[in-house]
Amino acid sequence: MNNTRTIFGIGATALLFACSAGVKQTPFDGGSAGTGPGTGGTTGNAGTTGTGGSGFDAAVDIAVGDTKNDGICSATSTTAEPLPLDLFFIVDVSKSMTRPTSFGTMASKWDAVRSAMNGFFTDAQSAGLGVGLGYFPALQPSLAQVPTCTMDSQCGTFGPCDRRKTCVQTGKSTTVVTPLCVDNTTCAANQVCALIQDCGEPNYCAADAPGTCAPSCTVFPGYCHARDICDSTAYATPVVPIAALSGSATGQAATLATSLTGRVPDGYTPTAPALKGAIQYARQYAQSHAGHKLAVVLVTDGLPLGFTDFFDTALGAIKPGFPRTECNPIDIPGIAAIAADGVATTGGVPSVPTFVIGIPSAAEAAVIGPMLNQIATGGGTKSAILVDTSMDVSQVLRTKLAEIRTKAISCEYKLPATGVDFKKVNVSFTSGSNVQSTIGHAPIDGTDGAGCDARGGWYYDKDPMTGAPTKITACPATCTMLQTDLDGKVDVVLGCPTIDVG
Repeated sequence: MNNTRTIFGIGATALLFACSAGVKQTPFDGGSAGTGPGTGGTTGNAGTTGTGGSGFDAAVDIAVGDTKNDGICSATSTTAEPLPLDLFFIVDVSKSMTRPTSFGTMASKWDAVRSAMNGFFTDAQSAGLGVGLGYFPALQPSLAQVPTCTMDSQCGTFGPCDRRKTCVQTGKSTTVVTPLCVDNTTCAANQVCALIQDCGEPNYCAADAPGTCAPSCTVFPGYCHARDICDSTAYATPVVPIAALSGSATGQAATLATSLTGRVPDGYTPTAPALKGAIQYARQYAQSHAGHKLAVVLVTDGLPLGFTDFFDTALGAIKPGFPRTECNPIDIPGIAAIAADGVATTGGVPSVPTFVIGIPSAAEAAVIGPMLNQIATGGGTKSAILVDTSMDVSQVLRTKLAEIRTKAISCEYKLPATGVDFKKVNVSFTSGSNVQSTIGHAPIDGTDGAGCDARGGWYYDKDPMTGAPTKITACPATCTMLQTDLDGKVDVVLGCPTIDVG
């Protein structure tokens, strides 16, 4: 079976769940003496048996070794298939991705990311996995070849030409270049708004003559204000549409590799519109591909910054320079809310979780990590995956992508289209240490897990009283437990009355 671990079960289904708390039996009609059904057995004791039927033991036997005439309910099994999984990658290609890593042979973050993604796409274990690709920032076509500016006219209708400036005491210089200013009217009476000079990161200077900066310092060039596109609809159209991987370097993997090779990092980081557009595309794809499981994978090396924004390391906060309202929100809670909206199913739209992969420098990781965690938590995936540049970024990232592949598919599985008595479905979990337990059925089917609680369990996508369920889903607590036991297996057993969470 593609896109899941190898599980060996004797005639049982390889679902991916985890164990839950105590269980109780759903009321049932048991067998009786004679040739047909009759009075049920007493709870906790075997029912009476006759020559033509069998009683029922309330300690439901859902073992795979069950036999028809052992005096206990007879069980059969069926193979459940995982829902087809599709991942849409929205990848940060801002110019900071050209910064070097400090481990291995990869020259830059982008080289390492590209290598890891290509390795993941060609992995045999990715066969059948649907993958699509988008990038941010998208650039205004007319400004693609205008990386910097010194005057507004160079930007056309996408200006002005933003310059990094700070307030400097008249006739003096300063190496403290925050906060930014727009012009002299935004400075104090004894100050002027002067251009910031780059003296070798993290050293900067600004001066008003006769004040001077060191000879090695150079004035920052400007950046056209609207060069980076912040319209989310631009990111709702994929660069490479979703299609299934073959588990080799051919087909979709080759298309993705060509796209990655042709991309040169440039621009800044409009994370909010990019993520919003990616979720929009994933939802549209899910609606037109019924039965598929969609997730967005956000890959970024930093925070949602524009040319004049800066990250105040002392406060651990983003300080906006010349805000572009169409790029909002730039705050982390605002972007986390976009991810949370993707998970929500209000109005019947498909739920799309967001996985977050951060590739900061080692020095940035401690501060940026918790911020990216907020986005991942909002997106329903609990915490971000951090791969800082002191690591072998390519190898570690490839391993983490494989973990996402497992986690994203682990909790939703198809049911057979026919022949299922929905009052006689059970789920049995065997841990990696070979401890077996029963997963209870959680109450309230067809409500996206509204009946789930800390005990875990599983539920149908529809209430069997009003329609035929098509899949089984693990409750969040159960799914989380599964993701810590990758060697466990779950068997779906048909024919014994369903056991509920107790």
